[in-house]
Amino acid sequence: MTGRKNSNKKSGVLRDRAYASIKNAIITARLEPNRRLVEETLAADIGVSRTPVREALQKLEKEGLIFKLTNAGFAVKGVSEEEVEDILGLQGVLEAYAGRLATESITEQEIRSLNDIIGRQEECLANANTEKFIRLDSEFHDAIHRAAKNTRLYELAQNLRDCMDRYRVIVFCSSHAKLSLSVKDHKQIVSLMRTKNARRVEKLISRHINRGKNVIKKKIGSQRKETPRYPHPRV
Repeated sequence: MTGRKNSNKKSGVLRDRAYASIKNAIITARLEPNRRLVEETLAADIGVSRTPVREALQKLEKEGLIFKLTNAGFAVKGVSEEEVEDILGLQGVLEAYAGRLATESITEQEIRSLNDIIGRQEECLANANTEKFIRLDSEFHDAIHRAAKNTRLYELAQNLRDCMDRYRVIVFCSSHAKLSLSVKDHKQIVSLMRTKNARRVEKLISRHINRGKNVIKKKIGSQRKETPRYPHPRV
């Protein structure tokens, strides 16, 4: 019985490892949209057998990150304008509301934490470290969600985190100017929070999210002329 439990535990660990690895590769665009996913190749890259990879792919399909091909197998699902409009429309409302709540109750320690993140983002700008910048951008917005001190709001925002991380890659990898503009917005947001100007914080965050939405939609539009190797059905 103990041997079976250990075997099941090991299988779960390997499945989770495969799932996390493939999911991260999709979100960070190392596995680009419409890329066919070959189980043998993924298994070799991750260092596991095909079984945990197959289980991970089934889970990722349910989450909508990949889609099943008509001739068997899976491919990475691209980002559609409709999805971006839906997700970022909702995220814009949540972020703006979180910013207003955070401004009303934020502590000096939380202000210092936000400024620390901005400082590290500026270092990333100087060192052209876009990957770390993207992680810090997620950390900045997460800190605002926490400062809002609204558990239900925080949970809703977390449900959209994977989508937001994927969108950040699209926005910030498009040009260095987008990174600088984001830092400028972050500095202004913190400055307004310090003066307790909740209404202006709310408006600025809404504009901040909407700008990112427009960048992504523009990029999607510019790619329409390209014919994908594995087109997937609309959902």
